[in-house]
Amino acid sequence: MISDKTKTRDIILLSVRIWLGYRMFTASYSSVVGILFHPGERAFFIKWFGEELHFPLPLTMAFLAKGAELTGGILVLIGFFTRPGAALIAFTMLVATLTANLGQDWNIDGGFTVSYFLFALILLTEGAGNFSLDPLLFRKRSSSHTILKSAS
Repeated sequence: MISDKTKTRDIILLSVRIWLGYRMFTASYSSVVGILFHPGERAFFIKWFGEELHFPLPLTMAFLAKGAELTGGILVLIGFFTRPGAALIAFTMLVATLTANLGQDWNIDGGFTVSYFLFALILLTEGAGNFSLDPLLFRKRSSSHTILKSAS
């Protein structure tokens, strides 16, 4: 039986997962599509990641960053491989904070990346909770299976 405290924790983790996954997906989907299929969008990311942020291989770095946001967002949103998805988001948001937003207005962009980093950190340390696919798919086998296996 699930206690009220555990149920509350699971509802909070579900809320964090849905919000973070949704925000990462919506923030990255059009960018990934743009990088792949629109020359104007590619030029924007080359300028931003290359000239402004001084990354080597700016288009590759932009695609990796936006791809990590998209992949992590989808995994977190559906609660499947939540910790690896949260790790992708946490790393990307930490890099974004340190390279693009450090010294900027913390009420706008910097505040978002720090908040997303912290939400991802919660999921990375706590997992997805019971209202996700992770516990259904990756539940540890019962001890009776281990006992039967060791007896044979």
